[in-house]
Amino acid sequence: MTYGFVHHLAPLAVAVPLICAAALMPLSRHLPRAAADAIATAAALAVTAMCAALTIASTHAPIVYWMGGWVPRHALAVGIGFVVDPIGGGLATLAALLVSSALVFSWRYFDSVGTLFHTLMLAFLAAMCGFALTGDLFNLFVWFELMGVAAYALTAQKIEEPEAIAGAINFAITNSAGAFCVLLGIGLLYGRTGALNPAQIGTVLAQRPADALVIVALLLITCGFFVKGAVMPFHFWLDDAHAVAPTPVCVLFSGVMVQLGLYAVARIYWTCFSPALGTHAAAVQALFIGVGIVTALAGASLAYSQSHLKRLLAFSTVSHSGMFVCAIALFNAAGAAAAALFIAAHGLIKSSLFMCAGIVLNRFKSMDEGALHGRGRSLPVTRAVYFAGALGLAGLPPLGISAAKVLFDASFERQAMLWIAAVVALASAIDAGAVLRFGLRVFAGIGVRAPGGPLPQTQPTETRSRNALSEKLTMLAPAIALPAISIWLALSGTFVHGVERAARLFTDQPAYAAATLAHRVQPWPGTAGEALDPSAYAINLAVCAGALLFALAGAFGFRLPGPLRAPFMAIRRLHSGIYVDYIAYMMFGIGAYGVWLILAR
Repeated sequence: MTYGFVHHLAPLAVAVPLICAAALMPLSRHLPRAAADAIATAAALAVTAMCAALTIASTHAPIVYWMGGWVPRHALAVGIGFVVDPIGGGLATLAALLVSSALVFSWRYFDSVGTLFHTLMLAFLAAMCGFALTGDLFNLFVWFELMGVAAYALTAQKIEEPEAIAGAINFAITNSAGAFCVLLGIGLLYGRTGALNPAQIGTVLAQRPADALVIVALLLITCGFFVKGAVMPFHFWLDDAHAVAPTPVCVLFSGVMVQLGLYAVARIYWTCFSPALGTHAAAVQALFIGVGIVTALAGASLAYSQSHLKRLLAFSTVSHSGMFVCAIALFNAAGAAAAALFIAAHGLIKSSLFMCAGIVLNRFKSMDEGALHGRGRSLPVTRAVYFAGALGLAGLPPLGISAAKVLFDASFERQAMLWIAAVVALASAIDAGAVLRFGLRVFAGIGVRAPGGPLPQTQPTETRSRNALSEKLTMLAPAIALPAISIWLALSGTFVHGVERAARLFTDQPAYAAATLAHRVQPWPGTAGEALDPSAYAINLAVCAGALLFALAGAFGFRLPGPLRAPFMAIRRLHSGIYVDYIAYMMFGIGAYGVWLILAR
């Protein structure tokens, strides 16, 4: 196989941030802060360029790189490899872009931070890229663990605050339990197939219908990655971690880390399980659609009930995870395309909203909706970016989610499942309405003053100086740039059609297996995508109108009647902040998923 130099970029995308992270640690006492910022940002930008080049090159043919030249023989893979397709490469590019943006945002941001922050951010980046590009299940688990370790430490960055330690502990314990489930599932697959390469596993499993062992493996792997993907009832760690993690870290959590968990579920389903599931596929699809709808609606309702901005945005991410799961649950190329474009656009817009939250915290030392009522009027640029992001979540054209939702609705319409799109539209209106309500009260002073939330109304600022012009520019620049990129993505017909084509390649299990195991890398045929119907954007405008109605109702103190509000308040009370409770909910979720798969087969 001849790729030229470009295939060497796959390991470099992981090696470069790891080498820079290792170099920064011993220099922590001697390196000026500005130099550490420059090195870390340059490394992240270099990885962004490498991942973008890999993504572009893989649109013509898959890129396969075997460590040490251990190429499979006779369809038997012993070595460890990277397999790059446009979806995996695009997700790695998104991760690198958001890390670059978060590092720019954090220039001169913290009161006191050494090179440990930069080291952890680069290790986090390396893990996310390795996770998105790897072609080995055990190494997928290794990158998953490295990602987790870096994320736990970044969550506890403000180690002097007890709340930060508690949030990091909840995060670490629940996600470690999820990782244990993943490892058990991989072990079962290895015991059945004698392989860790996903393509080889899929080839072996396809030789006979899935039995109970294969279904249990699917259950454990799915539940383990659903913990990272914040799908109910595995999502409880998310708002605790977001509430205490520094703003640049929240950008990565909601912008890309959660989505990586869902990517792993889709990748493993298509490469390992899809050829063998047979009649079980309908039960798995029903399960995914059910939990996706519940997650979307419950996450949106929980967001609407929050007065703390970071928790509100965290629950908004939970809601969107449910929407992504619904798209994946179609188990076809159209659903994969909708999920891929949706994930990319959401990551850009949600990251910008978290940066707006960081600017507000920097200026007013609070995240509380009641304490901030009307005070945001002194931040005109941040106000404009925030409202654009809030309406972007609802699907306002030309922001990126608008094009994603058109693909989303069309994919469900083709499968005669338009009712799912309608339910997701309702969840989008509630979710975006919650974000808009906060903006109306804080940035416009509209409505009644909200009561104070359970967290302190005044919080320690994360930043060094609230008046430095350079700080404002470095914080605003990425917050503005990310939504601008999402607009470009939505308006680029070439990009949208490229995502549709990439999804067809992503779901082509025989082509993946041939490229990985048999060295048959055939150029993938280019096919013209269908033009997006402009009338389809009318649904997005209707969702925006609904979001504005929910926002105004909330701003003026409207509350649901008690019987309707009770279920949502009950769900909210389950978020106790106690990791023992969260582990119990996880065990319940695994049991409930398993019972469904047994009864519905």
